[in-house]
Amino acid sequence: MALLQIRTRLRGRESGPLFDARAARVFRDFEDDLEEQGAEWAERHIKRTFHRSFRTPTGYYESNVTIHNSEGGQEVWDGGMGGPVYGPWLEGVGSRNNTTRFKGYHAFRNAAQALERRIESMGYQLMNRNHIRRL
Repeated sequence: MALLQIRTRLRGRESGPLFDARAARVFRDFEDDLEEQGAEWAERHIKRTFHRSFRTPTGYYESNVTIHNSEGGQEVWDGGMGGPVYGPWLEGVGSRNNTTRFKGYHAFRNAAQALERRIESMGYQLMNRNHIRRL
């Protein structure tokens, strides 16, 4: 029986952006940029849904759909409790949706699902375009 034994010894200097704080900073910047880009994309998607769906748009509800910075990151919302009271009804999650034929536009849910399908390719493009050269 033959026995093959291989030993390797690597010598090198551990320097460069992957071994110091620069890489961590690049990835934090990338995360912030991707979060911002994703929120902006979702906001546009939601407003496009409303623009296509509303019969007589006044622009009031659409103007309340904005990007909000929260502790967990950026959120697209309609003003929450301080916004228009008919937001849950338009989304389809209000109590009135159970008693009327209108089941909602599902704009926020559809935007979230579409963003989930798209976020990976957005991340690749963003990393290649803005951040990879810093590593």
